[in-house]
Amino acid sequence: MTRITLVFTMVLSVLVIIGCTSESSLGEAEEQVEREEVSGEETKELNNDGVDEEADSASNPEETQDIPDGFRVTAIGAGSPTTYNTKSWPATLVQYQDKYFLVDCGGGCTNGIAKAGVRPSDIDNILFSHHHADHNSDFLTILIAGWATDSPRPKLNLVGTEGTKAVYDFAIDFYKEDIQYRIDAGFTTPQGIIDNVELKEVEGGEQFELDGVKISTIEVPHSIKTVAYKFEAGGKSVVITGDTEFSEDLIEFSKDTDLVVMDGMLTEVKEDDPSYSMFQKLKPNLSRAHMTLEEIGKTAAEGNYKQMVLTHLFNGEMDKELTTEVLRKQGYEGEVIIAESLKAYEVD
Repeated sequence: MTRITLVFTMVLSVLVIIGCTSESSLGEAEEQVEREEVSGEETKELNNDGVDEEADSASNPEETQDIPDGFRVTAIGAGSPTTYNTKSWPATLVQYQDKYFLVDCGGGCTNGIAKAGVRPSDIDNILFSHHHADHNSDFLTILIAGWATDSPRPKLNLVGTEGTKAVYDFAIDFYKEDIQYRIDAGFTTPQGIIDNVELKEVEGGEQFELDGVKISTIEVPHSIKTVAYKFEAGGKSVVITGDTEFSEDLIEFSKDTDLVVMDGMLTEVKEDDPSYSMFQKLKPNLSRAHMTLEEIGKTAAEGNYKQMVLTHLFNGEMDKELTTEVLRKQGYEGEVIIAESLKAYEVD
């Protein structure tokens, strides 16, 4: 057999094999398509029945992204350093119409914001009540996530107690090569991370305005320098206490507030919860840096709060009935809310 004949025979054999394989693959592919079509029909039926809630929610993102007429407060993280499961570290998102103000950004904050239907790049006001790790540890993440995107924030306002500048400077210095790489690649600009950044360190007693909202501060007693924030606009008000012991000054500062997000570290845990015994053991030490329920009730009653959201919660399931009972004994008659992660609260 000549070399040409041999080559021709080999090519012909390959073509025959490919043809057979293609027929087989085509048949298998058709069967696979039929199976997927059946599976798709079943999934669609499940969606229509409301079983696949995640898919239903994803198809209606506007339900979680509507703009309120006034204030809305979302508990991005309602936990404390000891928490697990659905409670992430403290972070509260105050929204006034289309403007956002993030108070504290503990671990899990950036992911929580995204789950709440808000883009990190929409947040250009970040405030720190104090610089314990459970209140600022996700700052590096949201700093980059809100900027390294196809629609980066155009500006950044940072407000917080002493240490805010140090945290920001550390982030910029540590990630300077990363930041410059993204700028050089044309992916984003220096705006909102290096340029057009305003930083204000506060001690308590300040008043200023951001995005049309009046913001006031007061120092509150805690284990390190801590401030509470009051937001006022449109005749309504919101106070975020941060971590705090009892304070007569806080009562005066927060008097007649529409919604107060209160340090609820000592909110009661249900007696049959696995965390109950540990909670009872730690109560005396926790009360040295956080208000007791009795003190919270006195503060809320004298402050005449309309709504109070208890956050910075311990592990386990909270005992709302017992908690409310204690608060009522102190004279508080307003609404008692135990914060739930990612739950939004409208200011009436």
